[in-house]
Amino acid sequence: MTYLWQLMRGENFYKVQTDSKEIADKLKRRNRFNISGVSITNPLWIFSCEFSRGDIARKVITNLTGVKGKIDSEGCIFYE
Repeated sequence: MTYLWQLMRGENFYKVQTDSKEIADKLKRRNRFNISGVSITNPLWIFSCEFSRGDIARKVITNLTGVKGKIDSEGCIFYE
């Protein structure tokens, strides 16, 4: 599962969290995404990125994952 969330409302900074090695490898190859956390015990990668608008961030992650995002109760977008 992959999550996308905005660090602070109104700011251009986002985090992407995934447990998929395939998606993590794709994100590592892109210049826009910087790895900011890795789990040692479980497959989990966290990337930081910057987008000028939220709809662009959603579109990029949708293209990477191949599925349309859904919004959870806390406002985070997740991709199954």
